Amino acid sequence: MDFRRCKILDFTSHSITALAFSHASVTPDKYAPRTLRLAVGRANGDIEIWNPRSSWVHELTLKGGRNRSIEGLAWMQSGTDLRLFSIGGSTVLTEWDLQSGLPLDHCDCNAGIVWSIAASPDGTKLAAGCDDGSVVIIDVAGGRGVMLPLRILQRQKSRVLSIAWRGGTQVVGGCADGRIRVWTAVAVEESSHVNGVDTTKDGVVGRIIGTMRVDKAQGEETLVWSVVTVANGKTIVSGDSTGSVKFWDATHFSLLQSFKVHEADVLCLASNEAGDSVFSAGVDRKIVRYAIVDNKLRRWANMSSRLLHAQDIRALASYESKASNYLISGGVEQSIVINSIDNFIDGVFRKIPVSPQRHSVHSVGGRRLIALHSDYQVKIYALEKFNALADANSEGKSKRLVASLTLNNDENITDAVLSADAKYLAVATNAQTKLFLLLPSQQGSAFKVKKIAAPALAEQGCSTLNFDASGKHLVLVSPENEIFIHTVGQQDKLHELPYPGKPAEGKSELRQALPYLDNINHLAFSNDGKYFVVSTISGSVVAYDWPKQSIYWTLPRISSTPSVVKFCPDNDSLIIVTTQMKILQFSLSEQALSDWSRRNSGFLPPEFNNLVDKCSGIYIDDDAPERAWMWGASWLANFDMNADIPVFRIPKRKRNGLSVE
Repeated sequence: MDFRRCKILDFTSHSITALAFSHASVTPDKYAPRTLRLAVGRANGDIEIWNPRSSWVHELTLKGGRNRSIEGLAWMQSGTDLRLFSIGGSTVLTEWDLQSGLPLDHCDCNAGIVWSIAASPDGTKLAAGCDDGSVVIIDVAGGRGVMLPLRILQRQKSRVLSIAWRGGTQVVGGCADGRIRVWTAVAVEESSHVNGVDTTKDGVVGRIIGTMRVDKAQGEETLVWSVVTVANGKTIVSGDSTGSVKFWDATHFSLLQSFKVHEADVLCLASNEAGDSVFSAGVDRKIVRYAIVDNKLRRWANMSSRLLHAQDIRALASYESKASNYLISGGVEQSIVINSIDNFIDGVFRKIPVSPQRHSVHSVGGRRLIALHSDYQVKIYALEKFNALADANSEGKSKRLVASLTLNNDENITDAVLSADAKYLAVATNAQTKLFLLLPSQQGSAFKVKKIAAPALAEQGCSTLNFDASGKHLVLVSPENEIFIHTVGQQDKLHELPYPGKPAEGKSELRQALPYLDNINHLAFSNDGKYFVVSTISGSVVAYDWPKQSIYWTLPRISSTPSVVKFCPDNDSLIIVTTQMKILQFSLSEQALSDWSRRNSGFLPPEFNNLVDKCSGIYIDDDAPERAWMWGASWLANFDMNADIPVFRIPKRKRNGLSVE
């Protein structure tokens, strides 16, 4: 087989603008909860949900839209429910439905653009720093979808660029006039979590009780981009546009220490659970660690720094527990960088590749076409036949753009697929699905894209979709995990298939907190159109008899999330690669694991098992069906599905009644 690197797709990820862990750090004697997740906000409005278990799995993307950058994230826990809130260049706070991926509710602060957001320690209130200089307290204790403005704190003249809670009653805000202000946000009797902060002299609720001023830049006001509280609320730390990091006494509102170690704006801060380490980062790409060296005098020192990013760092997040501790950073470079809090300077760091674990490319091998979707645009490329004698400089002539499509709606695309004969293109968002006819031009060098009227699709959003082998039927999975079939040419008809994986009553605590675990993440057809399968994030896999449009077999639940689902050319074997780097092959006719999988799935090479980048796809050539090519962001592997993996097996000892042979 000939291999050739073909750089044709102009896929680019987007800057990371916000990071937030779903839980606060715990004491070193406690393990992290199973529901721990990291939310990553990007400049295109998407929010990614990452699971630290199994070496960082990308489980879900909440799709944004045009001009909807995510500028702040906050998690809340109401009972067993996890709730996610975001802000993004508008006057509203948005709560997200984690199951459907759609906004659950909006709350307008009526105070201009919301610049910053922070969750109270007791998980009942949100503080929002606004453009008109006020801080709005939102009561979210009523459960999912409930956001009630509680009060607006004393207004001042400058934007509140950053915000943090001090205990359960005070709010600290960094403002655009170079000042750090402290408000009494909640009365003592309204808070169930004071966090050791003395609140006997807080004054009238809603008033500013303290003001601190940072250094003034020449000719302009200093912007306080970030604030955090540490040492049980006794110390406030600020980062500003002069590159300074300052430590303040939160009781007397006086300056303790100032560090000028950054060459440009300090955009983000983070601290550890004990409050004796603080991390700062910003435009100069450095992450700097400060540690307390004298508890009695409350003296801090600049301990170390690392240069892990190539461009600006816009967000930091930290989490600690008994078995793990993370310092997460992200910014313009687009990659998530994972470091250790305990071994910050000497520890091994990981940079997650920009390429998504669920890729946004769909190909039609018989027609040599590749479709790429990104945000609200789809591009289709045609590949020329490979010429082994071509010189290295001819790579730019090996492909051409044959069609480009930009949606006129605001939602980002969730999926886009081509039919097997490249006659139809289906494009979906969470709000609607569109079907297009691809008509070759007279010269045959491009396609004319014509929209097909389908009112039933126009009202049906979906998370993933695919054409059957004939290209005449389109299978859609709605955000609510309903499976529909649309026959091309029937404008007003959608047929729903039975699906046993819909959430049931009495869900477990894990699924109550993270209902999206039962969402369908893959949909695959066999080449002969006899079967198709759907898999979920939690590991459920259901096979359908396509001609009968009924459930054929519910496969045994897989212990981890399927990252790739692929039919073999024999149309009977199904290969599933999981996020734990396990390869499972099933025989649908026998409704069991294949012979190869029973002999080899437990003996995969350690070089494959230890890969940290998840499998992104599988390719099997019809002319060599025994060979399965698998790839990830940084690796390529080949398995011979007709041969056993060579391993050294120790023969079992047998008893002969008197001794062991």
